[in-house]
Amino acid sequence: MKRRLWIFLPLALVIMAFVGYRFFLTDEADDAGVVEVIRDKFERYITSMGELEAHRSTDILIPDVLRGDAVRIRQIVINDLVKEGTIVKKGDYVATLNPSEVEEYIKRVSENIDMFEANLEKAKMDSSINLSQSRDDIRQALDNVLDMEVKVEQSVYESKAVQRQTQIQLEMAQRKYEQKKRNYQKQQRKNALAVRRIENRLKEEKEQLDVLLQLKADLIIKAPTSGVVVYVREWNGEKRKVGARVSRWDPRIAILPDLSTILSVTYVKEIDVTNVKVGMPVKIKIDAFPKEEFEGTVRTVANIGKEIAGQFLNGFKVEIEVDPKGAGLLPGMTSVNRFIIQEMEDELMVPREAVFVKDSFQIVYKKTPLGIVRQKVETGGENDEFIRILDGLEEGDKLVLIPPE
Repeated sequence: MKRRLWIFLPLALVIMAFVGYRFFLTDEADDAGVVEVIRDKFERYITSMGELEAHRSTDILIPDVLRGDAVRIRQIVINDLVKEGTIVKKGDYVATLNPSEVEEYIKRVSENIDMFEANLEKAKMDSSINLSQSRDDIRQALDNVLDMEVKVEQSVYESKAVQRQTQIQLEMAQRKYEQKKRNYQKQQRKNALAVRRIENRLKEEKEQLDVLLQLKADLIIKAPTSGVVVYVREWNGEKRKVGARVSRWDPRIAILPDLSTILSVTYVKEIDVTNVKVGMPVKIKIDAFPKEEFEGTVRTVANIGKEIAGQFLNGFKVEIEVDPKGAGLLPGMTSVNRFIIQEMEDELMVPREAVFVKDSFQIVYKKTPLGIVRQKVETGGENDEFIRILDGLEEGDKLVLIPPE
């Protein structure tokens, strides 16, 4: 009897050890998620969010007059703007700019015209009166000269002294007559200059009024060419909409993109930008086409970065030319860009969540027929979804995502 017990004792110990192992190490893991080691193409990549833009576009601008110095209106408000995405033809209505400041300007210029017209009439009347008085003075001076000439003729019968005195009086009358004529010419030029100045100002104001009246009509903005209306972004990233101000320094109201070439514009973090090169392939997901994946190529990489809002790090602008594959891609659509750094065929991969770090080693928890075992692994790169496995696992191995206690 004792001999039979000794035979079954090792088997009993094995069974007890197995039950204990299962109880203490796998009880909780049995209910955890399980993933499988797969063999597939492994991609090293970086991702970034972006937005579609047209490589070329036509700007819808404020009227030319507002972009020059002819009218002193620095800013003007957008009163109305068609919905973004509206398809327009050349000459179709796009927007209306607020006419209130232009109308106030027209009122001021009209008042100036009335004032200058009144001043011109007054200047002409004053000139006529002044010149009339000057002409009377000239006639009177001429009469004095003629009178003195008669006296000079009569003085031939007088003494030499009287003749000399009469001659002097004639010369004085002649000089006074010449002075009156010169004064009259000066007065003529002075009055003509004053009238001409007023006429010039009046002409300028009338020309200004014509410009303003045309500007008021031009505040109804029409499409310069056919296309899809896309809103312009302000300096803070917000789209320019109704109520926004436009000026000569930033005159764009909206844009009409050329949809033949679409770019995905994104900002890559400074820690990743060294991996991004012109010409490298990019795989792009567009939110508006969730089932499609588009191909792209890096077109440009900025040399200077700028701070990414809310992330306290710099980003470098990257433009990616997108192959639309016949889809109706439009500027403003959100994109997720995956820059392919390296592609490796037939590699072992596991989800990132299945690999843990313990005592400076990377480990996984492998599910076996005898339970869950801890397995040290060697990895060779990772992306947003998978980690590449170099050693420690085989294809088809099953791993748990939650370490057993």
